[in-house]
Amino acid sequence: MSKKIIGMDIGGTTFSSALFDENLNLLASSDKRMISEIGSTMGLIDALSNQINELSNNQVDGVGVSCPGPLDSKNGAILETPNLKLLQNVNLKRELEKKCSSDVYIENDANLFTWGEWRQQKTSPEVFAGVTLGTGLGFGLMINNKLFTGAHGLATEYAISPLDHGNWETYISISGIQRISKEILGRKIDPKSLCHMAEESDADALEVWNSFGTHLGSALSHFINMVDPGMISIGGGVSKAFKFFDLSMRQSLEINSPSYKCNQIHIFESNHKELSSQIGAALLFLSKQRP
Repeated sequence: MSKKIIGMDIGGTTFSSALFDENLNLLASSDKRMISEIGSTMGLIDALSNQINELSNNQVDGVGVSCPGPLDSKNGAILETPNLKLLQNVNLKRELEKKCSSDVYIENDANLFTWGEWRQQKTSPEVFAGVTLGTGLGFGLMINNKLFTGAHGLATEYAISPLDHGNWETYISISGIQRISKEILGRKIDPKSLCHMAEESDADALEVWNSFGTHLGSALSHFINMVDPGMISIGGGVSKAFKFFDLSMRQSLEINSPSYKCNQIHIFESNHKELSSQIGAALLFLSKQRP
């Protein structure tokens, strides 16, 4: 009998799940839930486990979970993640296994997004990167068909690296976009509203996205200069505004990254977004079942 696997994507603001067979055919999907509607750690754990059990009808072989890092994926524990405070220092693997009666594995959301995006490419680039733009900034890296997680499972946690103005997430995040909007418009505006404004050719909103793209290009230039990927897929909720920050991002890369300038590294908006994270989560579970 074909295995049934849940791939769950937990972000900083929402969570959702998908049910797959062992060939990664999509069988069913859940609705997206808002984390802000849940007021406690145990309330969130209950909501996560209920979504899994309802989607699988309590009959699932295993669960893969994509969630914000940093985390201890080997032991299934979320560490001091700045973007999901309700689950800080929670052993999510243990808590979900108690409530779902199946094996659970967790991994960084950007890593699993990258794995899922790589899986859906027509070619298999030797060095493939993924970037998630949302509550925070995430990076993931595939090298020679394998997810690269470093010696201790904490590779590519680059967004929290310190800068003079804070870290990369100070400006490259939902709160960072609101910070830029306050600097330009005098008030904090959420990315969704700024996207609608930009669609109407609002000059101030377009300036916000240009500034965001410049910051993102600077961060990507550091990343590209270190790992020299062949392709980069950009996902996360903020990537829906890709066309508004694409140009300024590339202009920054042209100035700061020799490899980008010389090698035409393909950087593109993901067509799949959270589905790629769910596929990556399912791949995580399947990888744990191999002898």
